[in-house]
Amino acid sequence: MKTTEILLLKAYHGDSFIIKTFDNDGKEFNILIDGGPPQAFDFELRKQLQNFENLQLLVLTHIDSDHIGGIIKLINNSLFDTLDIEKYWINFQNFIPTPAKSEKISLGEANTLEKLLIDKQVPLKKFSDLILKNSVIDLADGIKAVILSPTQEAFNRVVDNWITLSKEYLTKLEDLKVSGNSKHSQLERGSLELLAKQEFKPIKSLAEDPFNAASMAFILYLPDCKLLLLGDSRCEVIEESLKSIGYNNEENKLKVDYVKVSHHGSRNNTSTSLLSLIDCNNFIFLTNGGGARSKHPDRETLARILYHSGRNFQHQINLIFNYPLKTIEGKAGKLFTSEELIDANCKIFENTSKLP
Repeated sequence: MKTTEILLLKAYHGDSFIIKTFDNDGKEFNILIDGGPPQAFDFELRKQLQNFENLQLLVLTHIDSDHIGGIIKLINNSLFDTLDIEKYWINFQNFIPTPAKSEKISLGEANTLEKLLIDKQVPLKKFSDLILKNSVIDLADGIKAVILSPTQEAFNRVVDNWITLSKEYLTKLEDLKVSGNSKHSQLERGSLELLAKQEFKPIKSLAEDPFNAASMAFILYLPDCKLLLLGDSRCEVIEESLKSIGYNNEENKLKVDYVKVSHHGSRNNTSTSLLSLIDCNNFIFLTNGGGARSKHPDRETLARILYHSGRNFQHQINLIFNYPLKTIEGKAGKLFTSEELIDANCKIFENTSKLP
């Protein structure tokens, strides 16, 4: 019997994973979501994609360098010429069949990717319309996506700020400054139970965080499982979206098999109020611990997952990491103790490359 496989790629501080699934007729349906930073392509993405003749869908959730860099490397590589990609989800001004109103031109890596796609003469029909909140997209028989983010307003803010904000990408030089032997510990932030009770106060408003606010996020329905894939989205947007389609924190929670945690587990992107809307025991973190400017995951995010008010402690929570915990904590600092995991009925799966 066929089952869905999720390949969690080692993409350093970025996001990249492949979903190998199938439609109701048993026909394969392969999805690549993000490409990680540039070095992730040579490290693992290329090797994985060599096993595929086609992708039914390529999703770039947003234009941060730790998501787009590997996609640029892919399109620059000869592998792209032999890989049949049927559909693209990329919220770029010049690659939306029904374009947005703004005529501004993107710079930085987004502009590089646009030019590459033009040079490769990828047919415009392969690109989806603008992927926005409240859309329901049927991908194949038995496979659909319910889009939770971004809003039209969030997309417009990215377009309006594209030229300025494109200069803020992380560089390889900054990542080289990160020590692999951090003596920092996040344990000093407080107990997991107390951290979960703290009021959620994101560092930036949605308007001040345009790239992440414009990140795609969606519920992916597959024949044998259901996934909540959050990209780097903002929890305020996701919470509003879930409530608008009928989910609540009492008798109608969103039940999914896996949650890909937003923004590598940043405390600014996961709230207890969002978690209370979700019924799930498996949470995926894609990160090697972060870069020079941003370390992740945050202990606060782990605390909220383990101790939010809607948590059923009779069910074990599984925290799934695509890098060894030693590598992650070497950059982000000590995240938890073994005693804390026992008390929270939690199990860690580290260095995971394939699900289930």
